Amino acid sequence: SPSFLVYTLTHTQTNKPRTMVDLRRASKAMLSLRSFLGSNARRAIRTSSRSIGASNLRTIASQAKQLARAKMAMRGAVAGGVVLGAAYAAHCAGGVEFINSADTIVLDAIEGLVRANPGLCRLDGYPGVKVILRSDWNSPENAHKVAIISGGGAGHEPAHAGFVGEGMLTAAVSGDIFASPSTYAVLAAIKAVAYPGGEAQKQAKGSPGVLLVVKNYTGDRVNFTIALEQARAEGIPVEMVVVGDDCALGRSKGVTGRRGIAGTCFVHKIAGAAAEAGLSLKEVTAEARNAASSVASVGVSASVCHIPGRKESTRIKKGHMEMGLGIHGEPGAAAITGKKVKHLVDDMLNIITDTDEDRSYMNLKYGDKVALLVNNLGSTIPMEISIATSDTIKKLESMGVIVERVVTGPLMTSMDMAGFSVSLLKLPSDSFACKKMLMRLDAGTNAPGWPRGGGDMRSRISHIVECPKEEKKEFHRPAQLTSTGKKADAIIHAISAALTEAEDALTAWDLKVGDGDCGVTFRRGALSLLYDISGYPLNNVPDTLEAITQTIAKSTGGTSGVMYRIFLLSLCSTMRTQEQANVPIDSTGAIAESFSRAVNAVSTSGGATAGDRTMLDALIPAAMSLEKSAEAGVPLMQALEAAVVAAEVGAEATKDMDARAGRSNYVPKEVLRSNPDPGAKAAAIWMRAAYDKIKDM
Repeated sequence: SPSFLVYTLTHTQTNKPRTMVDLRRASKAMLSLRSFLGSNARRAIRTSSRSIGASNLRTIASQAKQLARAKMAMRGAVAGGVVLGAAYAAHCAGGVEFINSADTIVLDAIEGLVRANPGLCRLDGYPGVKVILRSDWNSPENAHKVAIISGGGAGHEPAHAGFVGEGMLTAAVSGDIFASPSTYAVLAAIKAVAYPGGEAQKQAKGSPGVLLVVKNYTGDRVNFTIALEQARAEGIPVEMVVVGDDCALGRSKGVTGRRGIAGTCFVHKIAGAAAEAGLSLKEVTAEARNAASSVASVGVSASVCHIPGRKESTRIKKGHMEMGLGIHGEPGAAAITGKKVKHLVDDMLNIITDTDEDRSYMNLKYGDKVALLVNNLGSTIPMEISIATSDTIKKLESMGVIVERVVTGPLMTSMDMAGFSVSLLKLPSDSFACKKMLMRLDAGTNAPGWPRGGGDMRSRISHIVECPKEEKKEFHRPAQLTSTGKKADAIIHAISAALTEAEDALTAWDLKVGDGDCGVTFRRGALSLLYDISGYPLNNVPDTLEAITQTIAKSTGGTSGVMYRIFLLSLCSTMRTQEQANVPIDSTGAIAESFSRAVNAVSTSGGATAGDRTMLDALIPAAMSLEKSAEAGVPLMQALEAAVVAAEVGAEATKDMDARAGRSNYVPKEVLRSNPDPGAKAAAIWMRAAYDKIKDM
């Protein structure tokens, strides 16, 4: 297989080719890879194989691995309208692993977690002892508190190390990926946390005790049990709670019982909160055992997880999923075709609540209360988890089940598996016991892997609040037009006619430097102005400008439409402010102020400025001209004429500009040199039309 061949190459590179046997083995592997990968890869390998050494072997192995993983990723995680783990497919297709070495991946990950979180530390026992513990544990304040330890194989992050913190685990013991930690490591963890009060407490044999929370896997149970017995022999009070929450398999499958999966996180949280509250070992164990017996889970995935340095599985075919699979890549209870998430959730809840006597793991009836955990198995994207969460809540509510708490996110993953699991914690029917369990779930923790947020699902009135209604102004044309109204009417007609007439020219320019829609966009907007003008409040200029923005909103798409709405709304706002201050809005100074602010609003919103080859190359020169005229006391008509000329010169000058914004940014410079920017030309056209009409009146 390609993975075996890659292993052969990487193994040879890692261990250095010392003999001709090693070199021959690597050469045979390369020949086999050439046959598998095809002609393109064969050329690359042929080039590399001229000198077989460590560097070439490393290069060949990297190329081969990337191509092999890309073929694997092509199988995808798309099934029946459900996409699970888009990140997984992209990650594999890229052939990238963000690690230093497959041999040190667990040690490196633990080191990163501890260095990033001051509340954590680790035992100095690498590589055999991989134990993470609370850095604040050994203090007189904790001398009376029970320690909670969990653990298992790595690859389930943030479980288990990410749950170490006040209010959750006191320590976590990690094995290698999907491998149980050794008895020695578990015992080291027990001894490290058994006497938080220090040496005096140890000499007095006064340990408050240690609770081990273990997922139901043979390796974990055996190693934790042996460590428990050894610790007890040394005088440390230790108890163990085994969690088997997986509902995928019936009881008749064997003596091993249900696997421990994501529902274990509920047990971690409840036990940790009880211990933090100062309960005795007996009391903490009872609460943890009660939680373990009340939780049920099931998972689904569209991919098998990948373990760095190991052969990748192709067990799950394209368009298929597995229901009821474990968290170590083992096969699921059933292979299914892809389904939409809402149908997957239905099936998962049916499995959890199955009344078959071989299962009958959780009996839910109308009015029962639960806490829900929707767990990301690795590479399922947050949007998918949110959809699964929503569908699960809706399904439970339709069953008459009350969802009291919800926890979501990557909690107990399976490396990069593209799937999710659903866990239900059935809350006690007794009111006092229910409140106590909810109190444990709500208790604070600083464990870095436990999601923040959450809380009482019924504390809010509704998860939907009314959307503020848009206050759209209604405008009406006055029965009689004033002189201002008549000017406004004439100017709008003139602008509309000019832009309609310029359609062909604007289109011709835009076909060369843009996407060719500039002419039709402005013509559509111009015709809409004429259609809507019968409802414009023409006697009031600011209101008319605001009414025009409504026309543009429904008729003029693209960036131009948005920018002109910003321009006109800013004009409108400034003019209203001027009116409130009794400043004539038709004076040179007032027009210069409102026009300049509007141009600045467009520049700020879009990010473009003078020289970027946009509509601003006409508007900015016009604004600057108006400001100069206002400072010099130039009469209004003379100031307007100068501004129009400045806009026309600025628009024409865009022929000599390099595009730094808009679609022209992608056009070759030699094409731009012979064509002006159509947006700038359109601005100059409507400004000229408006000025000429005012001058004629």
